[in-house]
Amino acid sequence: MEKTIHLLIMYTMLVLMMILFQRGHKHHRSRILAYYALIEVITNGFNSLNPMLGQDWYVQFPFLHYLYLPLYCLWVPFFYFYFRSCLSNDFRITRNHWPHFIPFALFFLYFLFVWLSKGNDYIFENLYVKGTYLRNTRFAIDIMVRLQYLFYNFLMIRGLVLAERSRKKADSEVMQFAVDVSWLRFVVYGYAIACLSGIVYLVFYFSGYEQAWVINLISISYFFLFFFIIFFNAITHDPTAADNKQKQSQSPSLPMISLMKRIEELIVGQKLYLEPDLTLQQIAEGLNEKERNISQAINTIEKRNVNDYINNFRIEHACTLLLGDKDKPVFEVMYESGFSTKGAFNLAFKRVTGKTPTQYRSEAK
Repeated sequence: MEKTIHLLIMYTMLVLMMILFQRGHKHHRSRILAYYALIEVITNGFNSLNPMLGQDWYVQFPFLHYLYLPLYCLWVPFFYFYFRSCLSNDFRITRNHWPHFIPFALFFLYFLFVWLSKGNDYIFENLYVKGTYLRNTRFAIDIMVRLQYLFYNFLMIRGLVLAERSRKKADSEVMQFAVDVSWLRFVVYGYAIACLSGIVYLVFYFSGYEQAWVINLISISYFFLFFFIIFFNAITHDPTAADNKQKQSQSPSLPMISLMKRIEELIVGQKLYLEPDLTLQQIAEGLNEKERNISQAINTIEKRNVNDYINNFRIEHACTLLLGDKDKPVFEVMYESGFSTKGAFNLAFKRVTGKTPTQYRSEAK
């Protein structure tokens, strides 16, 4: 049953991978998911070759098994890259992401060294001889993947929470999300459950539980269902079309220009920017408008997000205070300008003026 599911996953991933690679030249999110599918095809393919070939081919070519095992260390990083691409259309895999590939590179080089220096017999004895699992490198791979589950799920859940929090506090515009937020929650929490099921299986396996295979079967079935939904969504929702629609919507219309004028009148006229806890929701309620419309107007016309737009008024006010009363402490200027933390104040001040508050005041003398 378990091998049948592995085969089903492999064939499904193979079809989806080809579709996504065809789309990948148009959109990076499809390309990232296609690479993930390729890794799944290779790993599940090797697991399924025994029943397909009708022989224990690992006995004849154990080095192939040894060399593909490091690919398991790429499962979670590539799914994390997919999450990042869902969070922002601007995300790209660059050279700066090389630390994510360190586990894969270390295991691959080690396995290659072992194969070249000790040969197939050593590999077979340490992979397939009963009682050697706990001291072989397959065990190390399993532990590494489980640690990746924990680490990357923490990063994704943290990223989702921060993104939703910033959205509510006007720290970023709604348009920064590349996908629907409810879908993003499904991606993050669904994957967390899938990873947890894999960890539970490993615990039961090493505790000697006889029915551990049932837990593994449930875990694999859940993985298959979860990723089928992920890939089905990727295929049925064309990201390129969504991006084109968003670009078209970024040209300011007359109603948008009128809304932008009302936004500025509200924020500047009532000096709302001096409130440290000012949120996008408060602005929307003050104008009886949707948050999305306000965010889109600021992003399209001002070419900045809501937070930067508000901070610009705060910094103008801070500059006036710094030069108006040169004996006033900087931290008082910070609070009176609508900032609640020194770090945020200094960062925003330098972004606008190119100087720190102290430098700005001293150079104006």
